[in-house]
Amino acid sequence: MPGQKIVWGIDVGQFALRGLKLRLVGDTAEVLAYDVTEYPQILSQPEVDADALLAEAVEKFVGRNDLRGTEVALGVPGQQTFTRFTKLPPVEPKKIGSIVTYEAQQQIPFDIDEVIWDYQTFQSPDSPEVEVGIFAIRRDLVRKYLSVFTDRGIEPVLVQASPLALYNYLAFDDMPGDGAVVILDIGAQNTDLVVARKDGAWTRNIPLGGNNFTEALVKSFKLSFGKAETLKRTAASSRYARQIFQAMRPVFADLVAEIQRSLGFYNSTHRDVAISKIIGMGNAFKLPGLQKYLQQNLQTEVDRLAGFKKLQLAQGVSAAAFNEGVMSMGVAYGLAVQGLGVGMINNSLLPTEIARAMTWRRKTPWFAGAAAVIAVAAGAMW
Repeated sequence: MPGQKIVWGIDVGQFALRGLKLRLVGDTAEVLAYDVTEYPQILSQPEVDADALLAEAVEKFVGRNDLRGTEVALGVPGQQTFTRFTKLPPVEPKKIGSIVTYEAQQQIPFDIDEVIWDYQTFQSPDSPEVEVGIFAIRRDLVRKYLSVFTDRGIEPVLVQASPLALYNYLAFDDMPGDGAVVILDIGAQNTDLVVARKDGAWTRNIPLGGNNFTEALVKSFKLSFGKAETLKRTAASSRYARQIFQAMRPVFADLVAEIQRSLGFYNSTHRDVAISKIIGMGNAFKLPGLQKYLQQNLQTEVDRLAGFKKLQLAQGVSAAAFNEGVMSMGVAYGLAVQGLGVGMINNSLLPTEIARAMTWRRKTPWFAGAAAVIAVAAGAMW
């Protein structure tokens, strides 16, 4: 369809760079392409040159994907952003901006000039209260991420934290009508916990991830990190699955304790919200026994993500290969949804000066063309 908007959602993870290329088709989205570029080493490992590995991955991504005529929405790790949620008393909408600016200056633990920040308001139709999410990232950090892409000709139109991208995925794909759903996305270094409901979101970063499971295997079986990582990935089909589970059990227990602490705090501030289930995402959910352990100890239904309801694959896109990595595609999906203009959350951590420069560059060809037409018309008149 000529002129139809197409967006790449690119998720910068600790384990891999993941991209999803989408366009809207009615009330669904079509996957035109996807890409997963694993790093040779996990970015958070000691003595790893994370910047070089990320640059190499972006180089590969650009080399094998066509980005012409598309926009790019970039996702950054949740643990590298600052998030605060606060409730405002009933106020006139025009006053919200100044109140939130004051709150941001008080709560962001850096000089306000050193960060890029934005906010999102949430309001239930039957409540006068306005809940505000304040989100920030250090200016030098977001510029570092952007430079890796801009140096290779990619200019992201927005930058979003991974937990908020997860909310946008669920809001577009399968948001519950009542109550709330918890998204639990276990990454390499951290876990994003998102409480999602149709009229609001709440997030927390848990400092536990796949690396902690791997390190438990290193300690128990006296393996190198690389061999322990391989053992973890093949645990589901291993004849030693039971022993692997026992070795990782303390990490399971720590994860449960952190989830309980997070949900306990959320329930104390949202007493009227009932959580119906937990959606498990990330490759760690392939570990034997994890889903059952969480369900038993949290006393809540835990579903492992098996697919998306509003995504359809374009002709030529391999369903088998896509489904193999679907558990880690939620962030890229949510980024592309926001880029397409149908996200519930629409704030961005893209520096204002960069956004303005990009807008001006896009308009320059139009101005040049208009000037040329005027010049031709003036010459004809003369």
